[in-house]
Amino acid sequence: MYFTQIYTPGLAQCAYVLGGKNKCLLVDPPRDIDRCLNAAKSFGLPVAGVIETHLHADFVSGHMEAAKATGAAIYAPAAANCAFPHHPLQDGESFVFDTLQITLLETPGHTPESAMFLVADLERGKEPVLLFSGDTLLVGDVGRPDLFPAIKEELASKLFSSLKRLAGLGDHVELYPAHGMGSLCGRSLSAKLWSTLGTERRYNYALQFNDEAQFRLSLLTGMPEAPDHFARCSEINRLGPALLENLEQPLPLSVEEFSHLMGEGHLVVDTRDYLSFAAAHIPGAYSISLQGNFSTFAGWVLPADTPLLLVFSNEGELQNALTGLRRVGLDMVTGYLEGGMTAWINKGKDTEQIEVISVFELKERMAADNNMLVLDNRLKSEWDSGHIAGTVHLPAPDVRHRAASWPQEQTIATLCNTSNRSILAASLLKQRGFNRVINVIGGTTAWTAAGFPLQSNSA
Repeated sequence: MYFTQIYTPGLAQCAYVLGGKNKCLLVDPPRDIDRCLNAAKSFGLPVAGVIETHLHADFVSGHMEAAKATGAAIYAPAAANCAFPHHPLQDGESFVFDTLQITLLETPGHTPESAMFLVADLERGKEPVLLFSGDTLLVGDVGRPDLFPAIKEELASKLFSSLKRLAGLGDHVELYPAHGMGSLCGRSLSAKLWSTLGTERRYNYALQFNDEAQFRLSLLTGMPEAPDHFARCSEINRLGPALLENLEQPLPLSVEEFSHLMGEGHLVVDTRDYLSFAAAHIPGAYSISLQGNFSTFAGWVLPADTPLLLVFSNEGELQNALTGLRRVGLDMVTGYLEGGMTAWINKGKDTEQIEVISVFELKERMAADNNMLVLDNRLKSEWDSGHIAGTVHLPAPDVRHRAASWPQEQTIATLCNTSNRSILAASLLKQRGFNRVINVIGGTTAWTAAGFPLQSNSA
């Protein structure tokens, strides 16, 4: 049996290439499938199948790309009601793929159609040895059941029952999930990207519950924020994503062309680092740096139905930006500013700036100005583990919903643990008419390095 894991940083997503003697299949492949195809090529095996464990919420899957490139058959849970050609599998249904026997287990809970796939290597025996667990069971965690708020209680109950289905499987069965630490599909995922059922039975907190009510309470309390694109990506994956070859390639645009398209409603996404954006940016631009978690935050704050214009530090970053956007279903990219901000400035176009200060100056200003609002733009779990006294917790994307509650003359400072999220928050404030916006460079990382204290939520 051939096997390898394909990991996508940022999304913290795990795909797999699994082969028998004569052919191989892909499990939960990313939309940019080249790494998966190269792995199969290194095995000397053609790709003949694709497995989708569920309708992924945080990324657009590569099942259609793989089918087009290789002719592979797609296998998916029947409960997903997929709209593209595929083999819909019912609970307990098995199929033989070369020297592998693969069985679907319906395990709703993370999503209504979530499933796991058991694999037996028939060259060695009929007992299952691998479990592709999707986002049902993760290393150190389980998939969050609250992505569908109207039925989250029902899904939490179903997840409790789904996990009980693993009782008859041996401790030796190797566990390969769809995500690792950094994904927002769970709350406390491990940095380790695979495990065994025996290890998870012993150490995974979610498998220790015997009471369903307590399990539900735990799984529906303290979950991380759910990005906007989660619902969108699920439906894209169900319908079948557009093929990348059919998408228009972004064009290099002159300053005049770029400015004209802005006037027609195109949105500007500035992918440069936070210091460059703060020094000079196009009015109204989003700051989503390629140096940060680009895909997740682009998917979180950018509308999928509005065409985008890109600004780079250098035009060699185009492909990285396109890949990141397309991973979260943002396919409407019209073009990019040829010559970057230098060209824009040399044409006499207007720019905006954001004041940047160090943590030393933040400390002084907070002591001198009780009216300055300081926003901590990290996730709730990060805030709870330690934050600067006197700051207000607000994840960067939520600035869109809270900004209207403050007067536009308010002085607002933003910070995170690097500056990538806080500069996004600052750009959202600037879009909404706030002019007294400050970005604290280095954020909590610099604050603690300077020897200043943090307080926990329990302090």
